[in-house]
Amino acid sequence: MSDGEPSHFYRTLSPSTLCQGFHRHEDDLVTESPIALGPQKHQNVFMGLTQRPEPFADSLRTPVASTPVFIDNRIPLGLRDEYVTVGDHIAYFWETSGEFREAVGFLEVGLDRGEFCVIFGHTEGNRRVCESLAARGYDCAYLEGQGRLIIVPGQTNAAHMLSTIGQVFTEALERGATLIRLLGNIGWGYHGWPDEKDLLEFEARVTGAAKQFPCVVVCMYDVGALSGRVILHGAFETHPLTFFRNIVRGNNQYVKVDEFLAGLRADDAP
Repeated sequence: MSDGEPSHFYRTLSPSTLCQGFHRHEDDLVTESPIALGPQKHQNVFMGLTQRPEPFADSLRTPVASTPVFIDNRIPLGLRDEYVTVGDHIAYFWETSGEFREAVGFLEVGLDRGEFCVIFGHTEGNRRVCESLAARGYDCAYLEGQGRLIIVPGQTNAAHMLSTIGQVFTEALERGATLIRLLGNIGWGYHGWPDEKDLLEFEARVTGAAKQFPCVVVCMYDVGALSGRVILHGAFETHPLTFFRNIVRGNNQYVKVDEFLAGLRADDAP
């Protein structure tokens, strides 16, 4: 469990219900996966997922259709005027506090459209995302209580993290979600997180796993704090798309997952 993460559990996971779209090894079956849930409080909020296994509720602000309208299969990213498609895995590079806050627009547009949102990452990153949402008028604790958003912390085992995210996605779909957005701040070098090699494998596998769900995944990379190795291998080589400053770019440095994992294994060879 990452530094400062709550010790309680959102629910007990059964190995038989782990989502097949997310990779796991046979010896990585998990019976408990920690998911942080904050205290409940009320505030004016917008759109999200109800706790009952029913289709999306109507927006508390304006009516929204239960099935999002995609234009030519395009989804508004919530960053500038960019659009992406279902299953995209994007590396978001940031340097300033303003660029960090701007990334939260990815979740804001999802909440407005009635999409289920996931905040994933280390304690400090998750806290900053929630503060940025609060500044935009969204109360994360209330949204959690309504089943519209969930905060997922890191774990020491990368395969277990994938299984946990897969279970969160599966449950959201069972409750009526039509699109899932995940904004991540991975704990590279953080206590309670996997080591660098395992996190590189995790990022590579997320690209393939995301294709199994109606989702968009954005991973935030602090270019002022992370090593060149993490930026090169963790961001560029595992994300088919990147976003920096004002535009989504196709990433010609991306390496397909099988080739990438083979390279990781070769690095361990004597």
